[in-house]
Amino acid sequence: MPQQPFLPGITLPTRPAETRNAREALAAYPEMPTADLCRYAKWLGAAAEMLVDALFMRLGERIFPAPEHERHDRVLMLPNGSPVRIQVKTRHTTNSSGDYVFNLKQRSERGATGRGPYSAADFDILAMVALPDMAVRFTADWQTRHTIYASEIPELRRHPRASLDVALMRLGHAHAIPGRADGPDCLDLAA
Repeated sequence: MPQQPFLPGITLPTRPAETRNAREALAAYPEMPTADLCRYAKWLGAAAEMLVDALFMRLGERIFPAPEHERHDRVLMLPNGSPVRIQVKTRHTTNSSGDYVFNLKQRSERGATGRGPYSAADFDILAMVALPDMAVRFTADWQTRHTIYASEIPELRRHPRASLDVALMRLGHAHAIPGRADGPDCLDLAA
């Protein structure tokens, strides 16, 4: 296939050294220096969001990315058309007990955006991603600190929808849980 020539004086930019080094650094994940975890935080955050996307797709749900400036990462469209805002947070390391601890705060509390800590009005469901274990737990409980205990990981993998259904119930969306026929929308459909 012929390649389109560049305009005179325009040269193709070289691939940044950081991109070339990403393969080497991330090959050691999660056993990597803190400096590398920070350097590739955007990459790892995107990996967590893609894991959540893949999980929602596997569950047959419709999920859409939110614009970068929003205080949530995804929008889940329920069967009745109601949107549910999802915030994705990831952890790469465990504490001494092997648990993943999530301290809920905005990625950058400084800078031109002036965005501070999250509030309960910023999103509806938190998707906590234990990326090294490829496990996701959903919650609609508003707290600034959450934990995925090491003992929960096998069950989260085995039944990934369970915590999502609990979160949807807590938000009053029983109608959105597959196999449930007690939500108000189901009653409307029967009429």
